[in-house]
Amino acid sequence: MKKLLVGIACIAGLCFASCGSTQVEKTAAPKVSKHVERELIDWKGSSIGVEVPAWVYDAVEEDYTALSKLPQLAKKKILCAEAQGRNLDLLKSWVNNFDVQAQLSRSISNFISANFGGELSGSKDSAVSENFLDELVATFSKTEINGLSKELDFWTLTRVIDKDKDSSKDVYEYFVVYAIDQSDFDYQVSEALGLVEAKNEAEAQMKSRVQSAMTENKVFAERQLDR
Repeated sequence: MKKLLVGIACIAGLCFASCGSTQVEKTAAPKVSKHVERELIDWKGSSIGVEVPAWVYDAVEEDYTALSKLPQLAKKKILCAEAQGRNLDLLKSWVNNFDVQAQLSRSISNFISANFGGELSGSKDSAVSENFLDELVATFSKTEINGLSKELDFWTLTRVIDKDKDSSKDVYEYFVVYAIDQSDFDYQVSEALGLVEAKNEAEAQMKSRVQSAMTENKVFAERQLDR
């Protein structure tokens, strides 16, 4: 069986973060020991001979192109979430009750900032003001994208062995893939962009580029869900 690489992170979100014995809690990334081993000891369906599905490896390795090719995800916008915790029932409960629509809105805002913010940083000649980009980001942070549904989920249990400290701990990781029809997503994005007025041609072109970029981007992934 292909080795499952479990990243040291804090997430429980659409490929979206937490660790704790009695609750799902966010933690800072720890210093990585050179002598830490990870052993996959249990997973969903292992008792009846089910293997870890390929899409979980794709999610762990952030190969979202492969993930988006699954038949049930065709012509859909995907939100991947991943969560970690010490108690599986609490972890599932928290993720399943998580406001995934709000998470997608935040992910879109982050996507816009990351892909377009650099163009305006430090530029005095741009016809697009930073305030305009801020307005775009703020609009999506307040806009709830409806229509997401949970398409896939899977959990694993990994034993993390720190040989330096002669200690170990068992950590559950919960993977969830949500999806929304591409047409529904595009419509809601267009409606949200319509709330922001472009004051010149350059800003109108940026709106168009933002819309195109979000249409072309197939997956929004969060290595940790916001809490």
